[in-house]
Amino acid sequence: MKTWLVRQFTAFCALLIVLAMPSWVAAEELPVGESVYTMTEATGATNAPVSIYCYRAASWTVGRPIVFVFHGMNRNAVDYRAGWEDLADQDGLLVVCPEFTEAKYPGSRYYNTGNIMDKTNGKGQLQPKDKWVFPAIDRIIRDVKKRTGADSSPVAIFGHSAGAQMVHRYALFGGSSEAALIMPANAGWYTMPNINVNFPYGLKGVPLTEAELKAAFAKPVVILLGEADTKRTENLRQTPEADAQGENRFERGQHFYYQGASEAARIGAQFNWQVVTVPGVGHNGDAMAQAAAQVIEQLLLP
Repeated sequence: MKTWLVRQFTAFCALLIVLAMPSWVAAEELPVGESVYTMTEATGATNAPVSIYCYRAASWTVGRPIVFVFHGMNRNAVDYRAGWEDLADQDGLLVVCPEFTEAKYPGSRYYNTGNIMDKTNGKGQLQPKDKWVFPAIDRIIRDVKKRTGADSSPVAIFGHSAGAQMVHRYALFGGSSEAALIMPANAGWYTMPNINVNFPYGLKGVPLTEAELKAAFAKPVVILLGEADTKRTENLRQTPEADAQGENRFERGQHFYYQGASEAARIGAQFNWQVVTVPGVGHNGDAMAQAAAQVIEQLLLP
């Protein structure tokens, strides 16, 4: 009986120690190389967890950049992680690729446009803000920082193609962000910062205040565009509203930038967006990742 009581008391004390520890101490640090874990996430069409694919360079330490990479329409986070591994080793980065599966985030409604409306043809019903997907990005950022203790690490966000659609709308509608750099690359079409055009092609019909729009213009956004991304493929949206933005991805990305500059000037907002074009590159996620890594080197690395 005495031995049983000792064991119970010892177990109780151990539990108290764990509960008293800061949460980041109890969390497992992400290992060097490839890893994957799941996290609970309430957004989406189901309550399924989100898989987070990571690659940590051996030279990455707390204080060096963390790059959050958002895949395209194929929902292939593993492939995007592979495309960033050499770049991570080169610059000492931690790369994090969340996978927004078709089952949990079906169609362009939940991924590309973040479930702001239940349809993406301009005739949908506005969804409650707590159902929008953009807060998931910030929760993933906080979770990774918690696991690594890397509160001081600057955050870069990169999205290609459909991921760029998610990322540029995150810049517009996501509110405050911990990101030091937001890089949408080769989006097929955009929500233009134009209050006279209906969502999803513009801001009309979405509750975005002028103060919130000014905050979006102040964010560190770098729009990456492949100069050879000019083909009108079957995956390129070809509606009258999308074609009003340009004939192809390259033209539409430039239009997004200039529309932002014009609207920022109209409302007297600070405008921190830039556009960077990449010669000879078409709709290629790996090649655009290389361009994004160069921007990170210039802006976030000593």
